[in-house]
Amino acid sequence: MTLDDMKSLLAGRLGQRTDIDDMIYAELRQAQTTLEKTPPYPWFLARPAATFVGQNLSLLPDDFIEFYMDIILITGRTGMGELWVPPVKIYGGEFEHIHDNSSGMPKNFSVVGPYLGLWPHPDVDYDLTYLYYGKDVVLTSPSSENTWSKKAEDLLIAEAGWHVARNIRDAQRASEFGQDRAEVRRRLAQETTSRLESMRRAVIASGEDALLGQVHWETGHQ
Repeated sequence: MTLDDMKSLLAGRLGQRTDIDDMIYAELRQAQTTLEKTPPYPWFLARPAATFVGQNLSLLPDDFIEFYMDIILITGRTGMGELWVPPVKIYGGEFEHIHDNSSGMPKNFSVVGPYLGLWPHPDVDYDLTYLYYGKDVVLTSPSSENTWSKKAEDLLIAEAGWHVARNIRDAQRASEFGQDRAEVRRRLAQETTSRLESMRRAVIASGEDALLGQVHWETGHQ
């Protein structure tokens, strides 16, 4: 559904209002921003990342929100041409509990502002793979679409509609949009939990590589 389609649907639910188009557009865009700051995050924002690090602090992706699962896989030493099977799993933790100035293969990680922190400090360059929730592209023109507008347009409409209705002092419709908002959030949370549990069962059955394989597949079929 395009941004303009969502605007038209929302305006219709507000009694075919034609004088608040700019407000509706603004609130639909703001709805995405708000939802990407409000956990739990929906399954369709999950994506894989592959990188290499040779120091204890490295920049996270620009669209990074948070880790999808609290593990990172070390898949080998950079440039060696050898994929470690199984990969080495390192775990997330609080900075004060895992801080370690020694050098070696990392065992723990944490998010330090815009950086990924690894401890102990990497003694060589390592290849890493992990899953994270990332921000979606922004809806710009009226004809634009993104993953939110394709997978959860009802949540964008409900979130934006709740704010618009409050702005125009329409208490009844604000209440209706609020109910829709809560119901869609519950549904998405259930979908995300179900998918996460499915991935965990795959990991238990087939090893860590199954986790990455399933998310690569889902990313290509969204």
